[in-house]
Amino acid sequence: MRVFFWSVCSLLVSSAAFAQTSAPNPPDLLKDIDINIQNPIKPDAAVPISNEPHHALVFKNDFVHVYNVTVPPLDATLLHQHDLPYIYLVLGATDVVNAVQGKPEVDLNLPDGATRFTPGGFAHIARTDAGIGFHNITIELAKPQASPRNLPAGGPDRPLGACPLASPDPKRNPQVPSEQEVPCFETDELRLDVVHVEGGKDYEVAAPQNSALLVAESNANLDVSLGGQHAAFLHAGDVLWLPAGTSRKIEDFLGIKSSFLLLSFKDTSPNTTN
Repeated sequence: MRVFFWSVCSLLVSSAAFAQTSAPNPPDLLKDIDINIQNPIKPDAAVPISNEPHHALVFKNDFVHVYNVTVPPLDATLLHQHDLPYIYLVLGATDVVNAVQGKPEVDLNLPDGATRFTPGGFAHIARTDAGIGFHNITIELAKPQASPRNLPAGGPDRPLGACPLASPDPKRNPQVPSEQEVPCFETDELRLDVVHVEGGKDYEVAAPQNSALLVAESNANLDVSLGGQHAAFLHAGDVLWLPAGTSRKIEDFLGIKSSFLLLSFKDTSPNTTN
């Protein structure tokens, strides 16, 4: 019995000593937790934008790769890589956290219709912590873009690639159409304009010299004809490639007001294969 008793005691003492030497002390444990909290983005974990599930590819050719991006409230994208320059259009006012790898997070409060240009070359996560969904159209530019600048030159300071947003003017006669084609931004390779069709004033070009991408804004109800033939009805976020040399007619089929982005590519012509 004594042998058994001392064996049990010896086992308990050994277990206690092992527990004391194996348990991490609290400061080290807290240090490890802090590291994980302060650096939630792991290096080398970014996926290509084409593999990010919130980005749906809706159109692609030799000039653009167009993604319809939707992030529900209280959700987040995967860490994903933007290798190419791109322009984006925000559909619906939003509040989104932009967590760029290696940089402090930024809370972006963006109005409906906001546009921006970025040269790419980074990875990030988009999070909707504010409980507001995020929806945009991301237009990757497949070719390098030189000398990006806002239009008109010398105009008011705006973020690069931003189109002027219409502000309510109490003195404006609603029966008189506003300026139809408003210049926003250009590079040596492309030009970005925002186009308004309203009050029965359609957008028509008989012989366009360059191919263009049409991107419908949130208020869009567009009837598009190409070469005298109906081509498409377009609503918020829809896109359509407009070939050079083919006549264009775009109207608001509700007879109210519609807006769209027009990205014209300078290195295209009626003889370009798109």
